[in-house]
Amino acid sequence: VRGVDPVRDLAVVTICCGSFHALSFGDASRLEPGDEVVAIGYALGLSGQATITRGIVSALRYDSSYRSDVIQTDAAINPGNSGGPMLSLSGEILGINTFKISETRVEGLGFAISETTVQRQVPALRDGSLQPTPTPRARANPTPQASRQHDFGPTSGELRHDPAAGFIKTEYADVSIADMVVEATFVNPYSAASHSWDYGFFLRDRRGEPFAQVVVDSYGGWALMDGADAPYNQVGGGTLNRFNTNAGGRNHLRVVAIRERGWLFVNDEFVSTLDLSAVTRAGDVALITGAYEGNEQAGAVTRYEGFRGSRLGKQYGPADDQLQNDPGYIAEHESGVWTRDLVAEAEFIHPRDSSWSYGFLIRGTEESRLDVVGVEDDIGGAWFHYTRVGDYRYTSVADGWLHETGEVLQGRNHLLLLAFGESGWFFINHQLVGKLDVSHNLNYGQVSVMGDFYLEHNGSPKFEDFSVWAP
Repeated sequence: VRGVDPVRDLAVVTICCGSFHALSFGDASRLEPGDEVVAIGYALGLSGQATITRGIVSALRYDSSYRSDVIQTDAAINPGNSGGPMLSLSGEILGINTFKISETRVEGLGFAISETTVQRQVPALRDGSLQPTPTPRARANPTPQASRQHDFGPTSGELRHDPAAGFIKTEYADVSIADMVVEATFVNPYSAASHSWDYGFFLRDRRGEPFAQVVVDSYGGWALMDGADAPYNQVGGGTLNRFNTNAGGRNHLRVVAIRERGWLFVNDEFVSTLDLSAVTRAGDVALITGAYEGNEQAGAVTRYEGFRGSRLGKQYGPADDQLQNDPGYIAEHESGVWTRDLVAEAEFIHPRDSSWSYGFLIRGTEESRLDVVGVEDDIGGAWFHYTRVGDYRYTSVADGWLHETGEVLQGRNHLLLLAFGESGWFFINHQLVGKLDVSHNLNYGQVSVMGDFYLEHNGSPKFEDFSVWAP
């Protein structure tokens, strides 16, 4: 077993021997209700050859419990079918049979995880950590589930300085993850005026292989390096604006990493984007100190608190659509992802000859609690952040004119939103335009793209590549 995804009931395994011919994947995005499909599997564990059933595609859906695109079919799918393919009549894999809804007076509601989700997950599973193998099962109608908290931590401890050893001091999390959010609060071992020090993270570390290293130091600088052995290759760096260098001073570091991209935050302030393209596969995470020679004092310790991290999975997307204006209502496209912490992005296309606004709805609950972050076409462009409690009672949290940040809206605009705990950050065309205070809404809720937030707007904007990552 190379890797297991318990949420989507998927696995990648290596077959040791024999002669096999792989089936090719089809294109599930081209399916339409009424298309014929075949399901193969070992229903109820019956001995002998696999069971084959035939039916039609009933619908194409997104299932928030499995965080997957799914194909609904009336072909018979029963416990034991899980893991078998759903095929087109020409033998192409359209999905992996996964579950059925089994209730009194319910028939013909079987589901397969779509190949669109399967093919997105396979690379991560091929490199991912092993997890307990899930048991195929039937289930009732799904209900929203809160995201799990952490894959490791929080833990606290200390990194003891030992200049004579000649090695970087480390505290490993003992995980194997590629896309993640990792954070810790470090306590300065002594004043920067008395001696130099540094601390930070190893990311995607496979002992002896290339990994990423993010370090801050007593001179008030930061650096991103990659490589397997020193001297490392520096691929980024700069000066920190808010950084405590006093003895016993505390600094909070957070890194968000998604494949080749990353974002560094120090003391809850955005520092820089990170180029992680040199090392994108999964690996361990570690706290470090003494990354630079001479940055330790014998007998000193660098304490850390709240060292924790969560893997980020792509729970939705990429999705393309047009937000249809409905007078009196916000146009919305739901991802089905139910989370508090998230990374959401999409490319929006301006509607012509009409007023418009678009952006994201996050942490939306059934109690009508949610936050709205977006842009509008007023006087060259503006961004806004509202919160809602109850029906239609929106309160402004923050806003700003884009010309004040040097940003200009184009015909197409890339919007990116990160929210973790009490803080969020809103980017337009890869430039930070606003830090968000979301401490008033720490709920787990829906993530959506939205359009026509203001009543006078009727533009029905289009969006492309809407994607959501969450723990």
